[in-house]
Amino acid sequence: MDNMIFASVRQVASTWYYITLTQNRAHDDAVDVGMMQAELYLSDLGLVGDAARPYLEGARKAIASVMQGKLQN
Repeated sequence: MDNMIFASVRQVASTWYYITLTQNRAHDDAVDVGMMQAELYLSDLGLVGDAARPYLEGARKAIASVMQGKLQN
């Protein structure tokens, strides 16, 4: 179950990051939106505060990898 949460929160964050970029918003805005959506998703699962921290770190790494992929294309 833990791996499913990691995978889904990374997907939520990176998808919202990319969606926000396609709306011609700045990188920082896109990161904020992606992370906010990841936090909301985790909150719905009952994971907040310290319990959410490892998942949010994974979400931040997923956003960074999307950004690197976008820059390489």
